[in-house]
Amino acid sequence: MYEKQMSAIAEGFRLVADSYEGHEQAVLDVIADCQSAMEEEREGAIGAWEQRELDYARVAVRDGFLRLALVAAEKALIVSQLPRDEYEYGLNYGRPQ
Repeated sequence: MYEKQMSAIAEGFRLVADSYEGHEQAVLDVIADCQSAMEEEREGAIGAWEQRELDYARVAVRDGFLRLALVAAEKALIVSQLPRDEYEYGLNYGRPQ
């Protein structure tokens, strides 16, 4: 699942390996594609953890941390595939709800 997006993230890491300069929009496009793919998979709604990671990714781009943004986008894709109990545990930092 999400092979296309994971490949785009890997390509993004290669793109920013030498320099961040001028690659902000490419990273934002990857983030947007990740969000679209998750929304499509979930019929328009994504979870709170995924949204938090995507928001963090966009802030990281704005602040000039492109690799961090790609990591956050990748994390959003990964957590969206967790079993419910693991998702709840991670979302709540291990605190019982």
